[in-house]
Amino acid sequence: MAKPIITIIGLGLTGSSMGLALQREEGNFEIVGHDKSPEVAQTARKLGAVQRTEWNLYKAMERAELIVVAAPLDEQAELFKLIAEEIQPRTLVFALGSLMQPALEAAARHLPGHAHFVAGHPVVTGVGARPEPHADLFKKATFALDAGLHTDPAAIQLAGDFVERVGATPLFIDAQEHDGISAGVEQLPLLMGAALMALSARGAGWREARRLAGRPFAGATAIGENAGPLYTALRANRQNLIFRLRQMQQELAAWAAMLEAETEENGPGEAAEGQPHPLLAALEEAVAAHTQWEGQALIKSWSDAPASQPSGEGPGFLRQMFLGNLGGKRHEPRR
Repeated sequence: MAKPIITIIGLGLTGSSMGLALQREEGNFEIVGHDKSPEVAQTARKLGAVQRTEWNLYKAMERAELIVVAAPLDEQAELFKLIAEEIQPRTLVFALGSLMQPALEAAARHLPGHAHFVAGHPVVTGVGARPEPHADLFKKATFALDAGLHTDPAAIQLAGDFVERVGATPLFIDAQEHDGISAGVEQLPLLMGAALMALSARGAGWREARRLAGRPFAGATAIGENAGPLYTALRANRQNLIFRLRQMQQELAAWAAMLEAETEENGPGEAAEGQPHPLLAALEEAVAAHTQWEGQALIKSWSDAPASQPSGEGPGFLRQMFLGNLGGKRHEPRR
């Protein structure tokens, strides 16, 4: 009897790490990979992230019971169009990305009614060195999940089991709520970085300033190497992002006022009447908040965060892949 097939479309950092994580323990399934770049696909195959790769997208999907779409948001809609006629009734399409609502909307437009679709966002904190594909990339990471309105709850169970299999913790969250939060903690920093880079590069003193720009500048302006995917993501979530940007404008005005406050009269860091200077107080508060967050992010422990939904009893993911069906105990998404 042929092994169940998991197909991973997109073999970059996320897709390759998914394949490696799935294979940390022995499983009765075959992982097939596809990437539009032959070089990327070959690298993933050499890493052992997949058992085999297929240059032809439809060949890669043959008999697949789970299709992981690890392609950028700006490619997902077209990809859904291409694979729509090949989706079998029992197949789960699991799309990964930093935004969930646009993926759900694209799936609703382009995938057939019988398709089981779940959107997911694996949150890699990025604290420390630049990540490379490895099996532990998602270990203890938060993995946000939401599903289409007509997705069988058992398909959500399968997605939750998959997330646990790669070492992450599933967090069932409404996609719109997720994207609103993501606008503040993921997209706003990128937008601010792009603005800082543009302001600096256009400035009259950039010829000299670029020689003095060090790690703080590099970290603040790390916006990636391709403007296209970033443009698509920012536009897709623009209402949430505009709201966050307006908040940031107010915050920046407040910090400007603190910088303009009268200088210390009673010693370093003190304002009039012995009170801490407002800028120092704000910086201390920010440093304390960042230190707490960074410590939690490094060990992926969120003691004050709500617990995710409990997973089903039994082998879950493996049971379903062995039997080739969507039966079993259900995960219910939080609405």
